[in-house]
Amino acid sequence: MRVFAISDVHVDHPLNLLWFRFLRDTDYRNDALILAGDVSDDLERMKSFLSVLRDKFAEVFFVPGNHELWIRRKECSDSVVKFKLILEFCRSLDIRCEASQLAAGDRNSAWVVPLFSWYISPEESARGLYVERTNENPDLSIWNDYQYITWPAFAEHVTAADYFLAMNLGSINKTYDAPVISFSHFLPRRELMFSDTYKPNNSPLKPPGFNFSRVAGCIGLDEQIRKLRSKIHVYGHQHRNRHCEIDGVLYISHCLGYPFERSQNQIVGIDDGPKFIWDTSRTP
Repeated sequence: MRVFAISDVHVDHPLNLLWFRFLRDTDYRNDALILAGDVSDDLERMKSFLSVLRDKFAEVFFVPGNHELWIRRKECSDSVVKFKLILEFCRSLDIRCEASQLAAGDRNSAWVVPLFSWYISPEESARGLYVERTNENPDLSIWNDYQYITWPAFAEHVTAADYFLAMNLGSINKTYDAPVISFSHFLPRRELMFSDTYKPNNSPLKPPGFNFSRVAGCIGLDEQIRKLRSKIHVYGHQHRNRHCEIDGVLYISHCLGYPFERSQNQIVGIDDGPKFIWDTSRTP
């Protein structure tokens, strides 16, 4: 069984939906797909799209991204309620949101482990991925999460990131008898935000500049990846594709993103479809 990965498909955009329709039904019948979040905030559109994917692939793994948790249609009282609703209908569609082993009898079998996550802003804690930039605009009103995300009252000193990381503890504490491929929507490391992984570019932002690192991810996510001893970690969110190894973990981001980003070459390497990342039939 081959394993493919993609994220940030944003099928509210007709061109993105068309991109998936060009994937032939017969090409991936025996394969698995890791979908690392950001399909749509519209529940009905999300269900319809995931159903189509489920027909194209033998297995589909999914974690919600930030867009999935937007409350714009008053369909849920808050974003955690919506998150749980999404997990429920994923189970009904046989979309996997829990750790599962692929091709247990194959010589290169692997476990796929979804990790739920959120980001930590610099105002919340130093455990986010914030990197200070000159001329940045700290006003996040342009960031739609601040308009459409509605959290319940968490316990004191608990952030949204803490809440979702705690949901992963069952998976983190399991024993795995084959290599682990983990995935999340949000970024687990600061280095991944930059095209040169090991030398972050601290050049000034053009004022007023939005500093993505304020909403990128959190350190706790990479701590969980290390506890899992993941061979590969797939992530999304930034709409910048990466393929780099850091301290023994291969980090992969393969985002479809928005049509204008592809037309301006901000996202490249997507023309051949989802990214091939593993084959259970190959010799390790």
